[in-house]
Amino acid sequence: MIGPDKKLLGLRRYHTSRLLQTRRKLLEALDRMEKGRTVTVGTDFSWNKTVLAREAGVNVNTLVRKLPDGEWAFPEVNERFEELKRKRQPVAGISDTKDAKIFDLRGEVDRLREQNRQLALEVGRIGRLVLEERDRADRMSAFERQNASLREEISRIRRADADGGGRQA
Repeated sequence: MIGPDKKLLGLRRYHTSRLLQTRRKLLEALDRMEKGRTVTVGTDFSWNKTVLAREAGVNVNTLVRKLPDGEWAFPEVNERFEELKRKRQPVAGISDTKDAKIFDLRGEVDRLREQNRQLALEVGRIGRLVLEERDRADRMSAFERQNASLREEISRIRRADADGGGRQA
């Protein structure tokens, strides 16, 4: 194997193992947070992704990073985090109907934000498709104009050959 190819293979292997290590760190930190046995953050921590990243020893941007298709870089970690966060929210302790209504509305707002994000991603995807198709149609139109001018040129040459061929005889 040639030197640069070997280095590239080594880098790819390194980055693959880094993703696995990061995923493992995040899941272990979630386990500790769930059990209340945190190492880095105190026992009276708040359930947010910054605290999870700090507990896992990773940058918070690693946790909240999204891929180009709009999915989380670590979807299983984010889903489990949201599930544990929901379990921690005091639902049964709500005695006031106004507080219950506020809680319900906040949940609805979160759901609508996620739906809005998904729709924005879909609009962006469709917009890119439209632009690609418009570009393709413009190229096809240019090819068609070239073909028409070439057909005219061929017809003119054939007529000239036919006229010239009759004069020589």
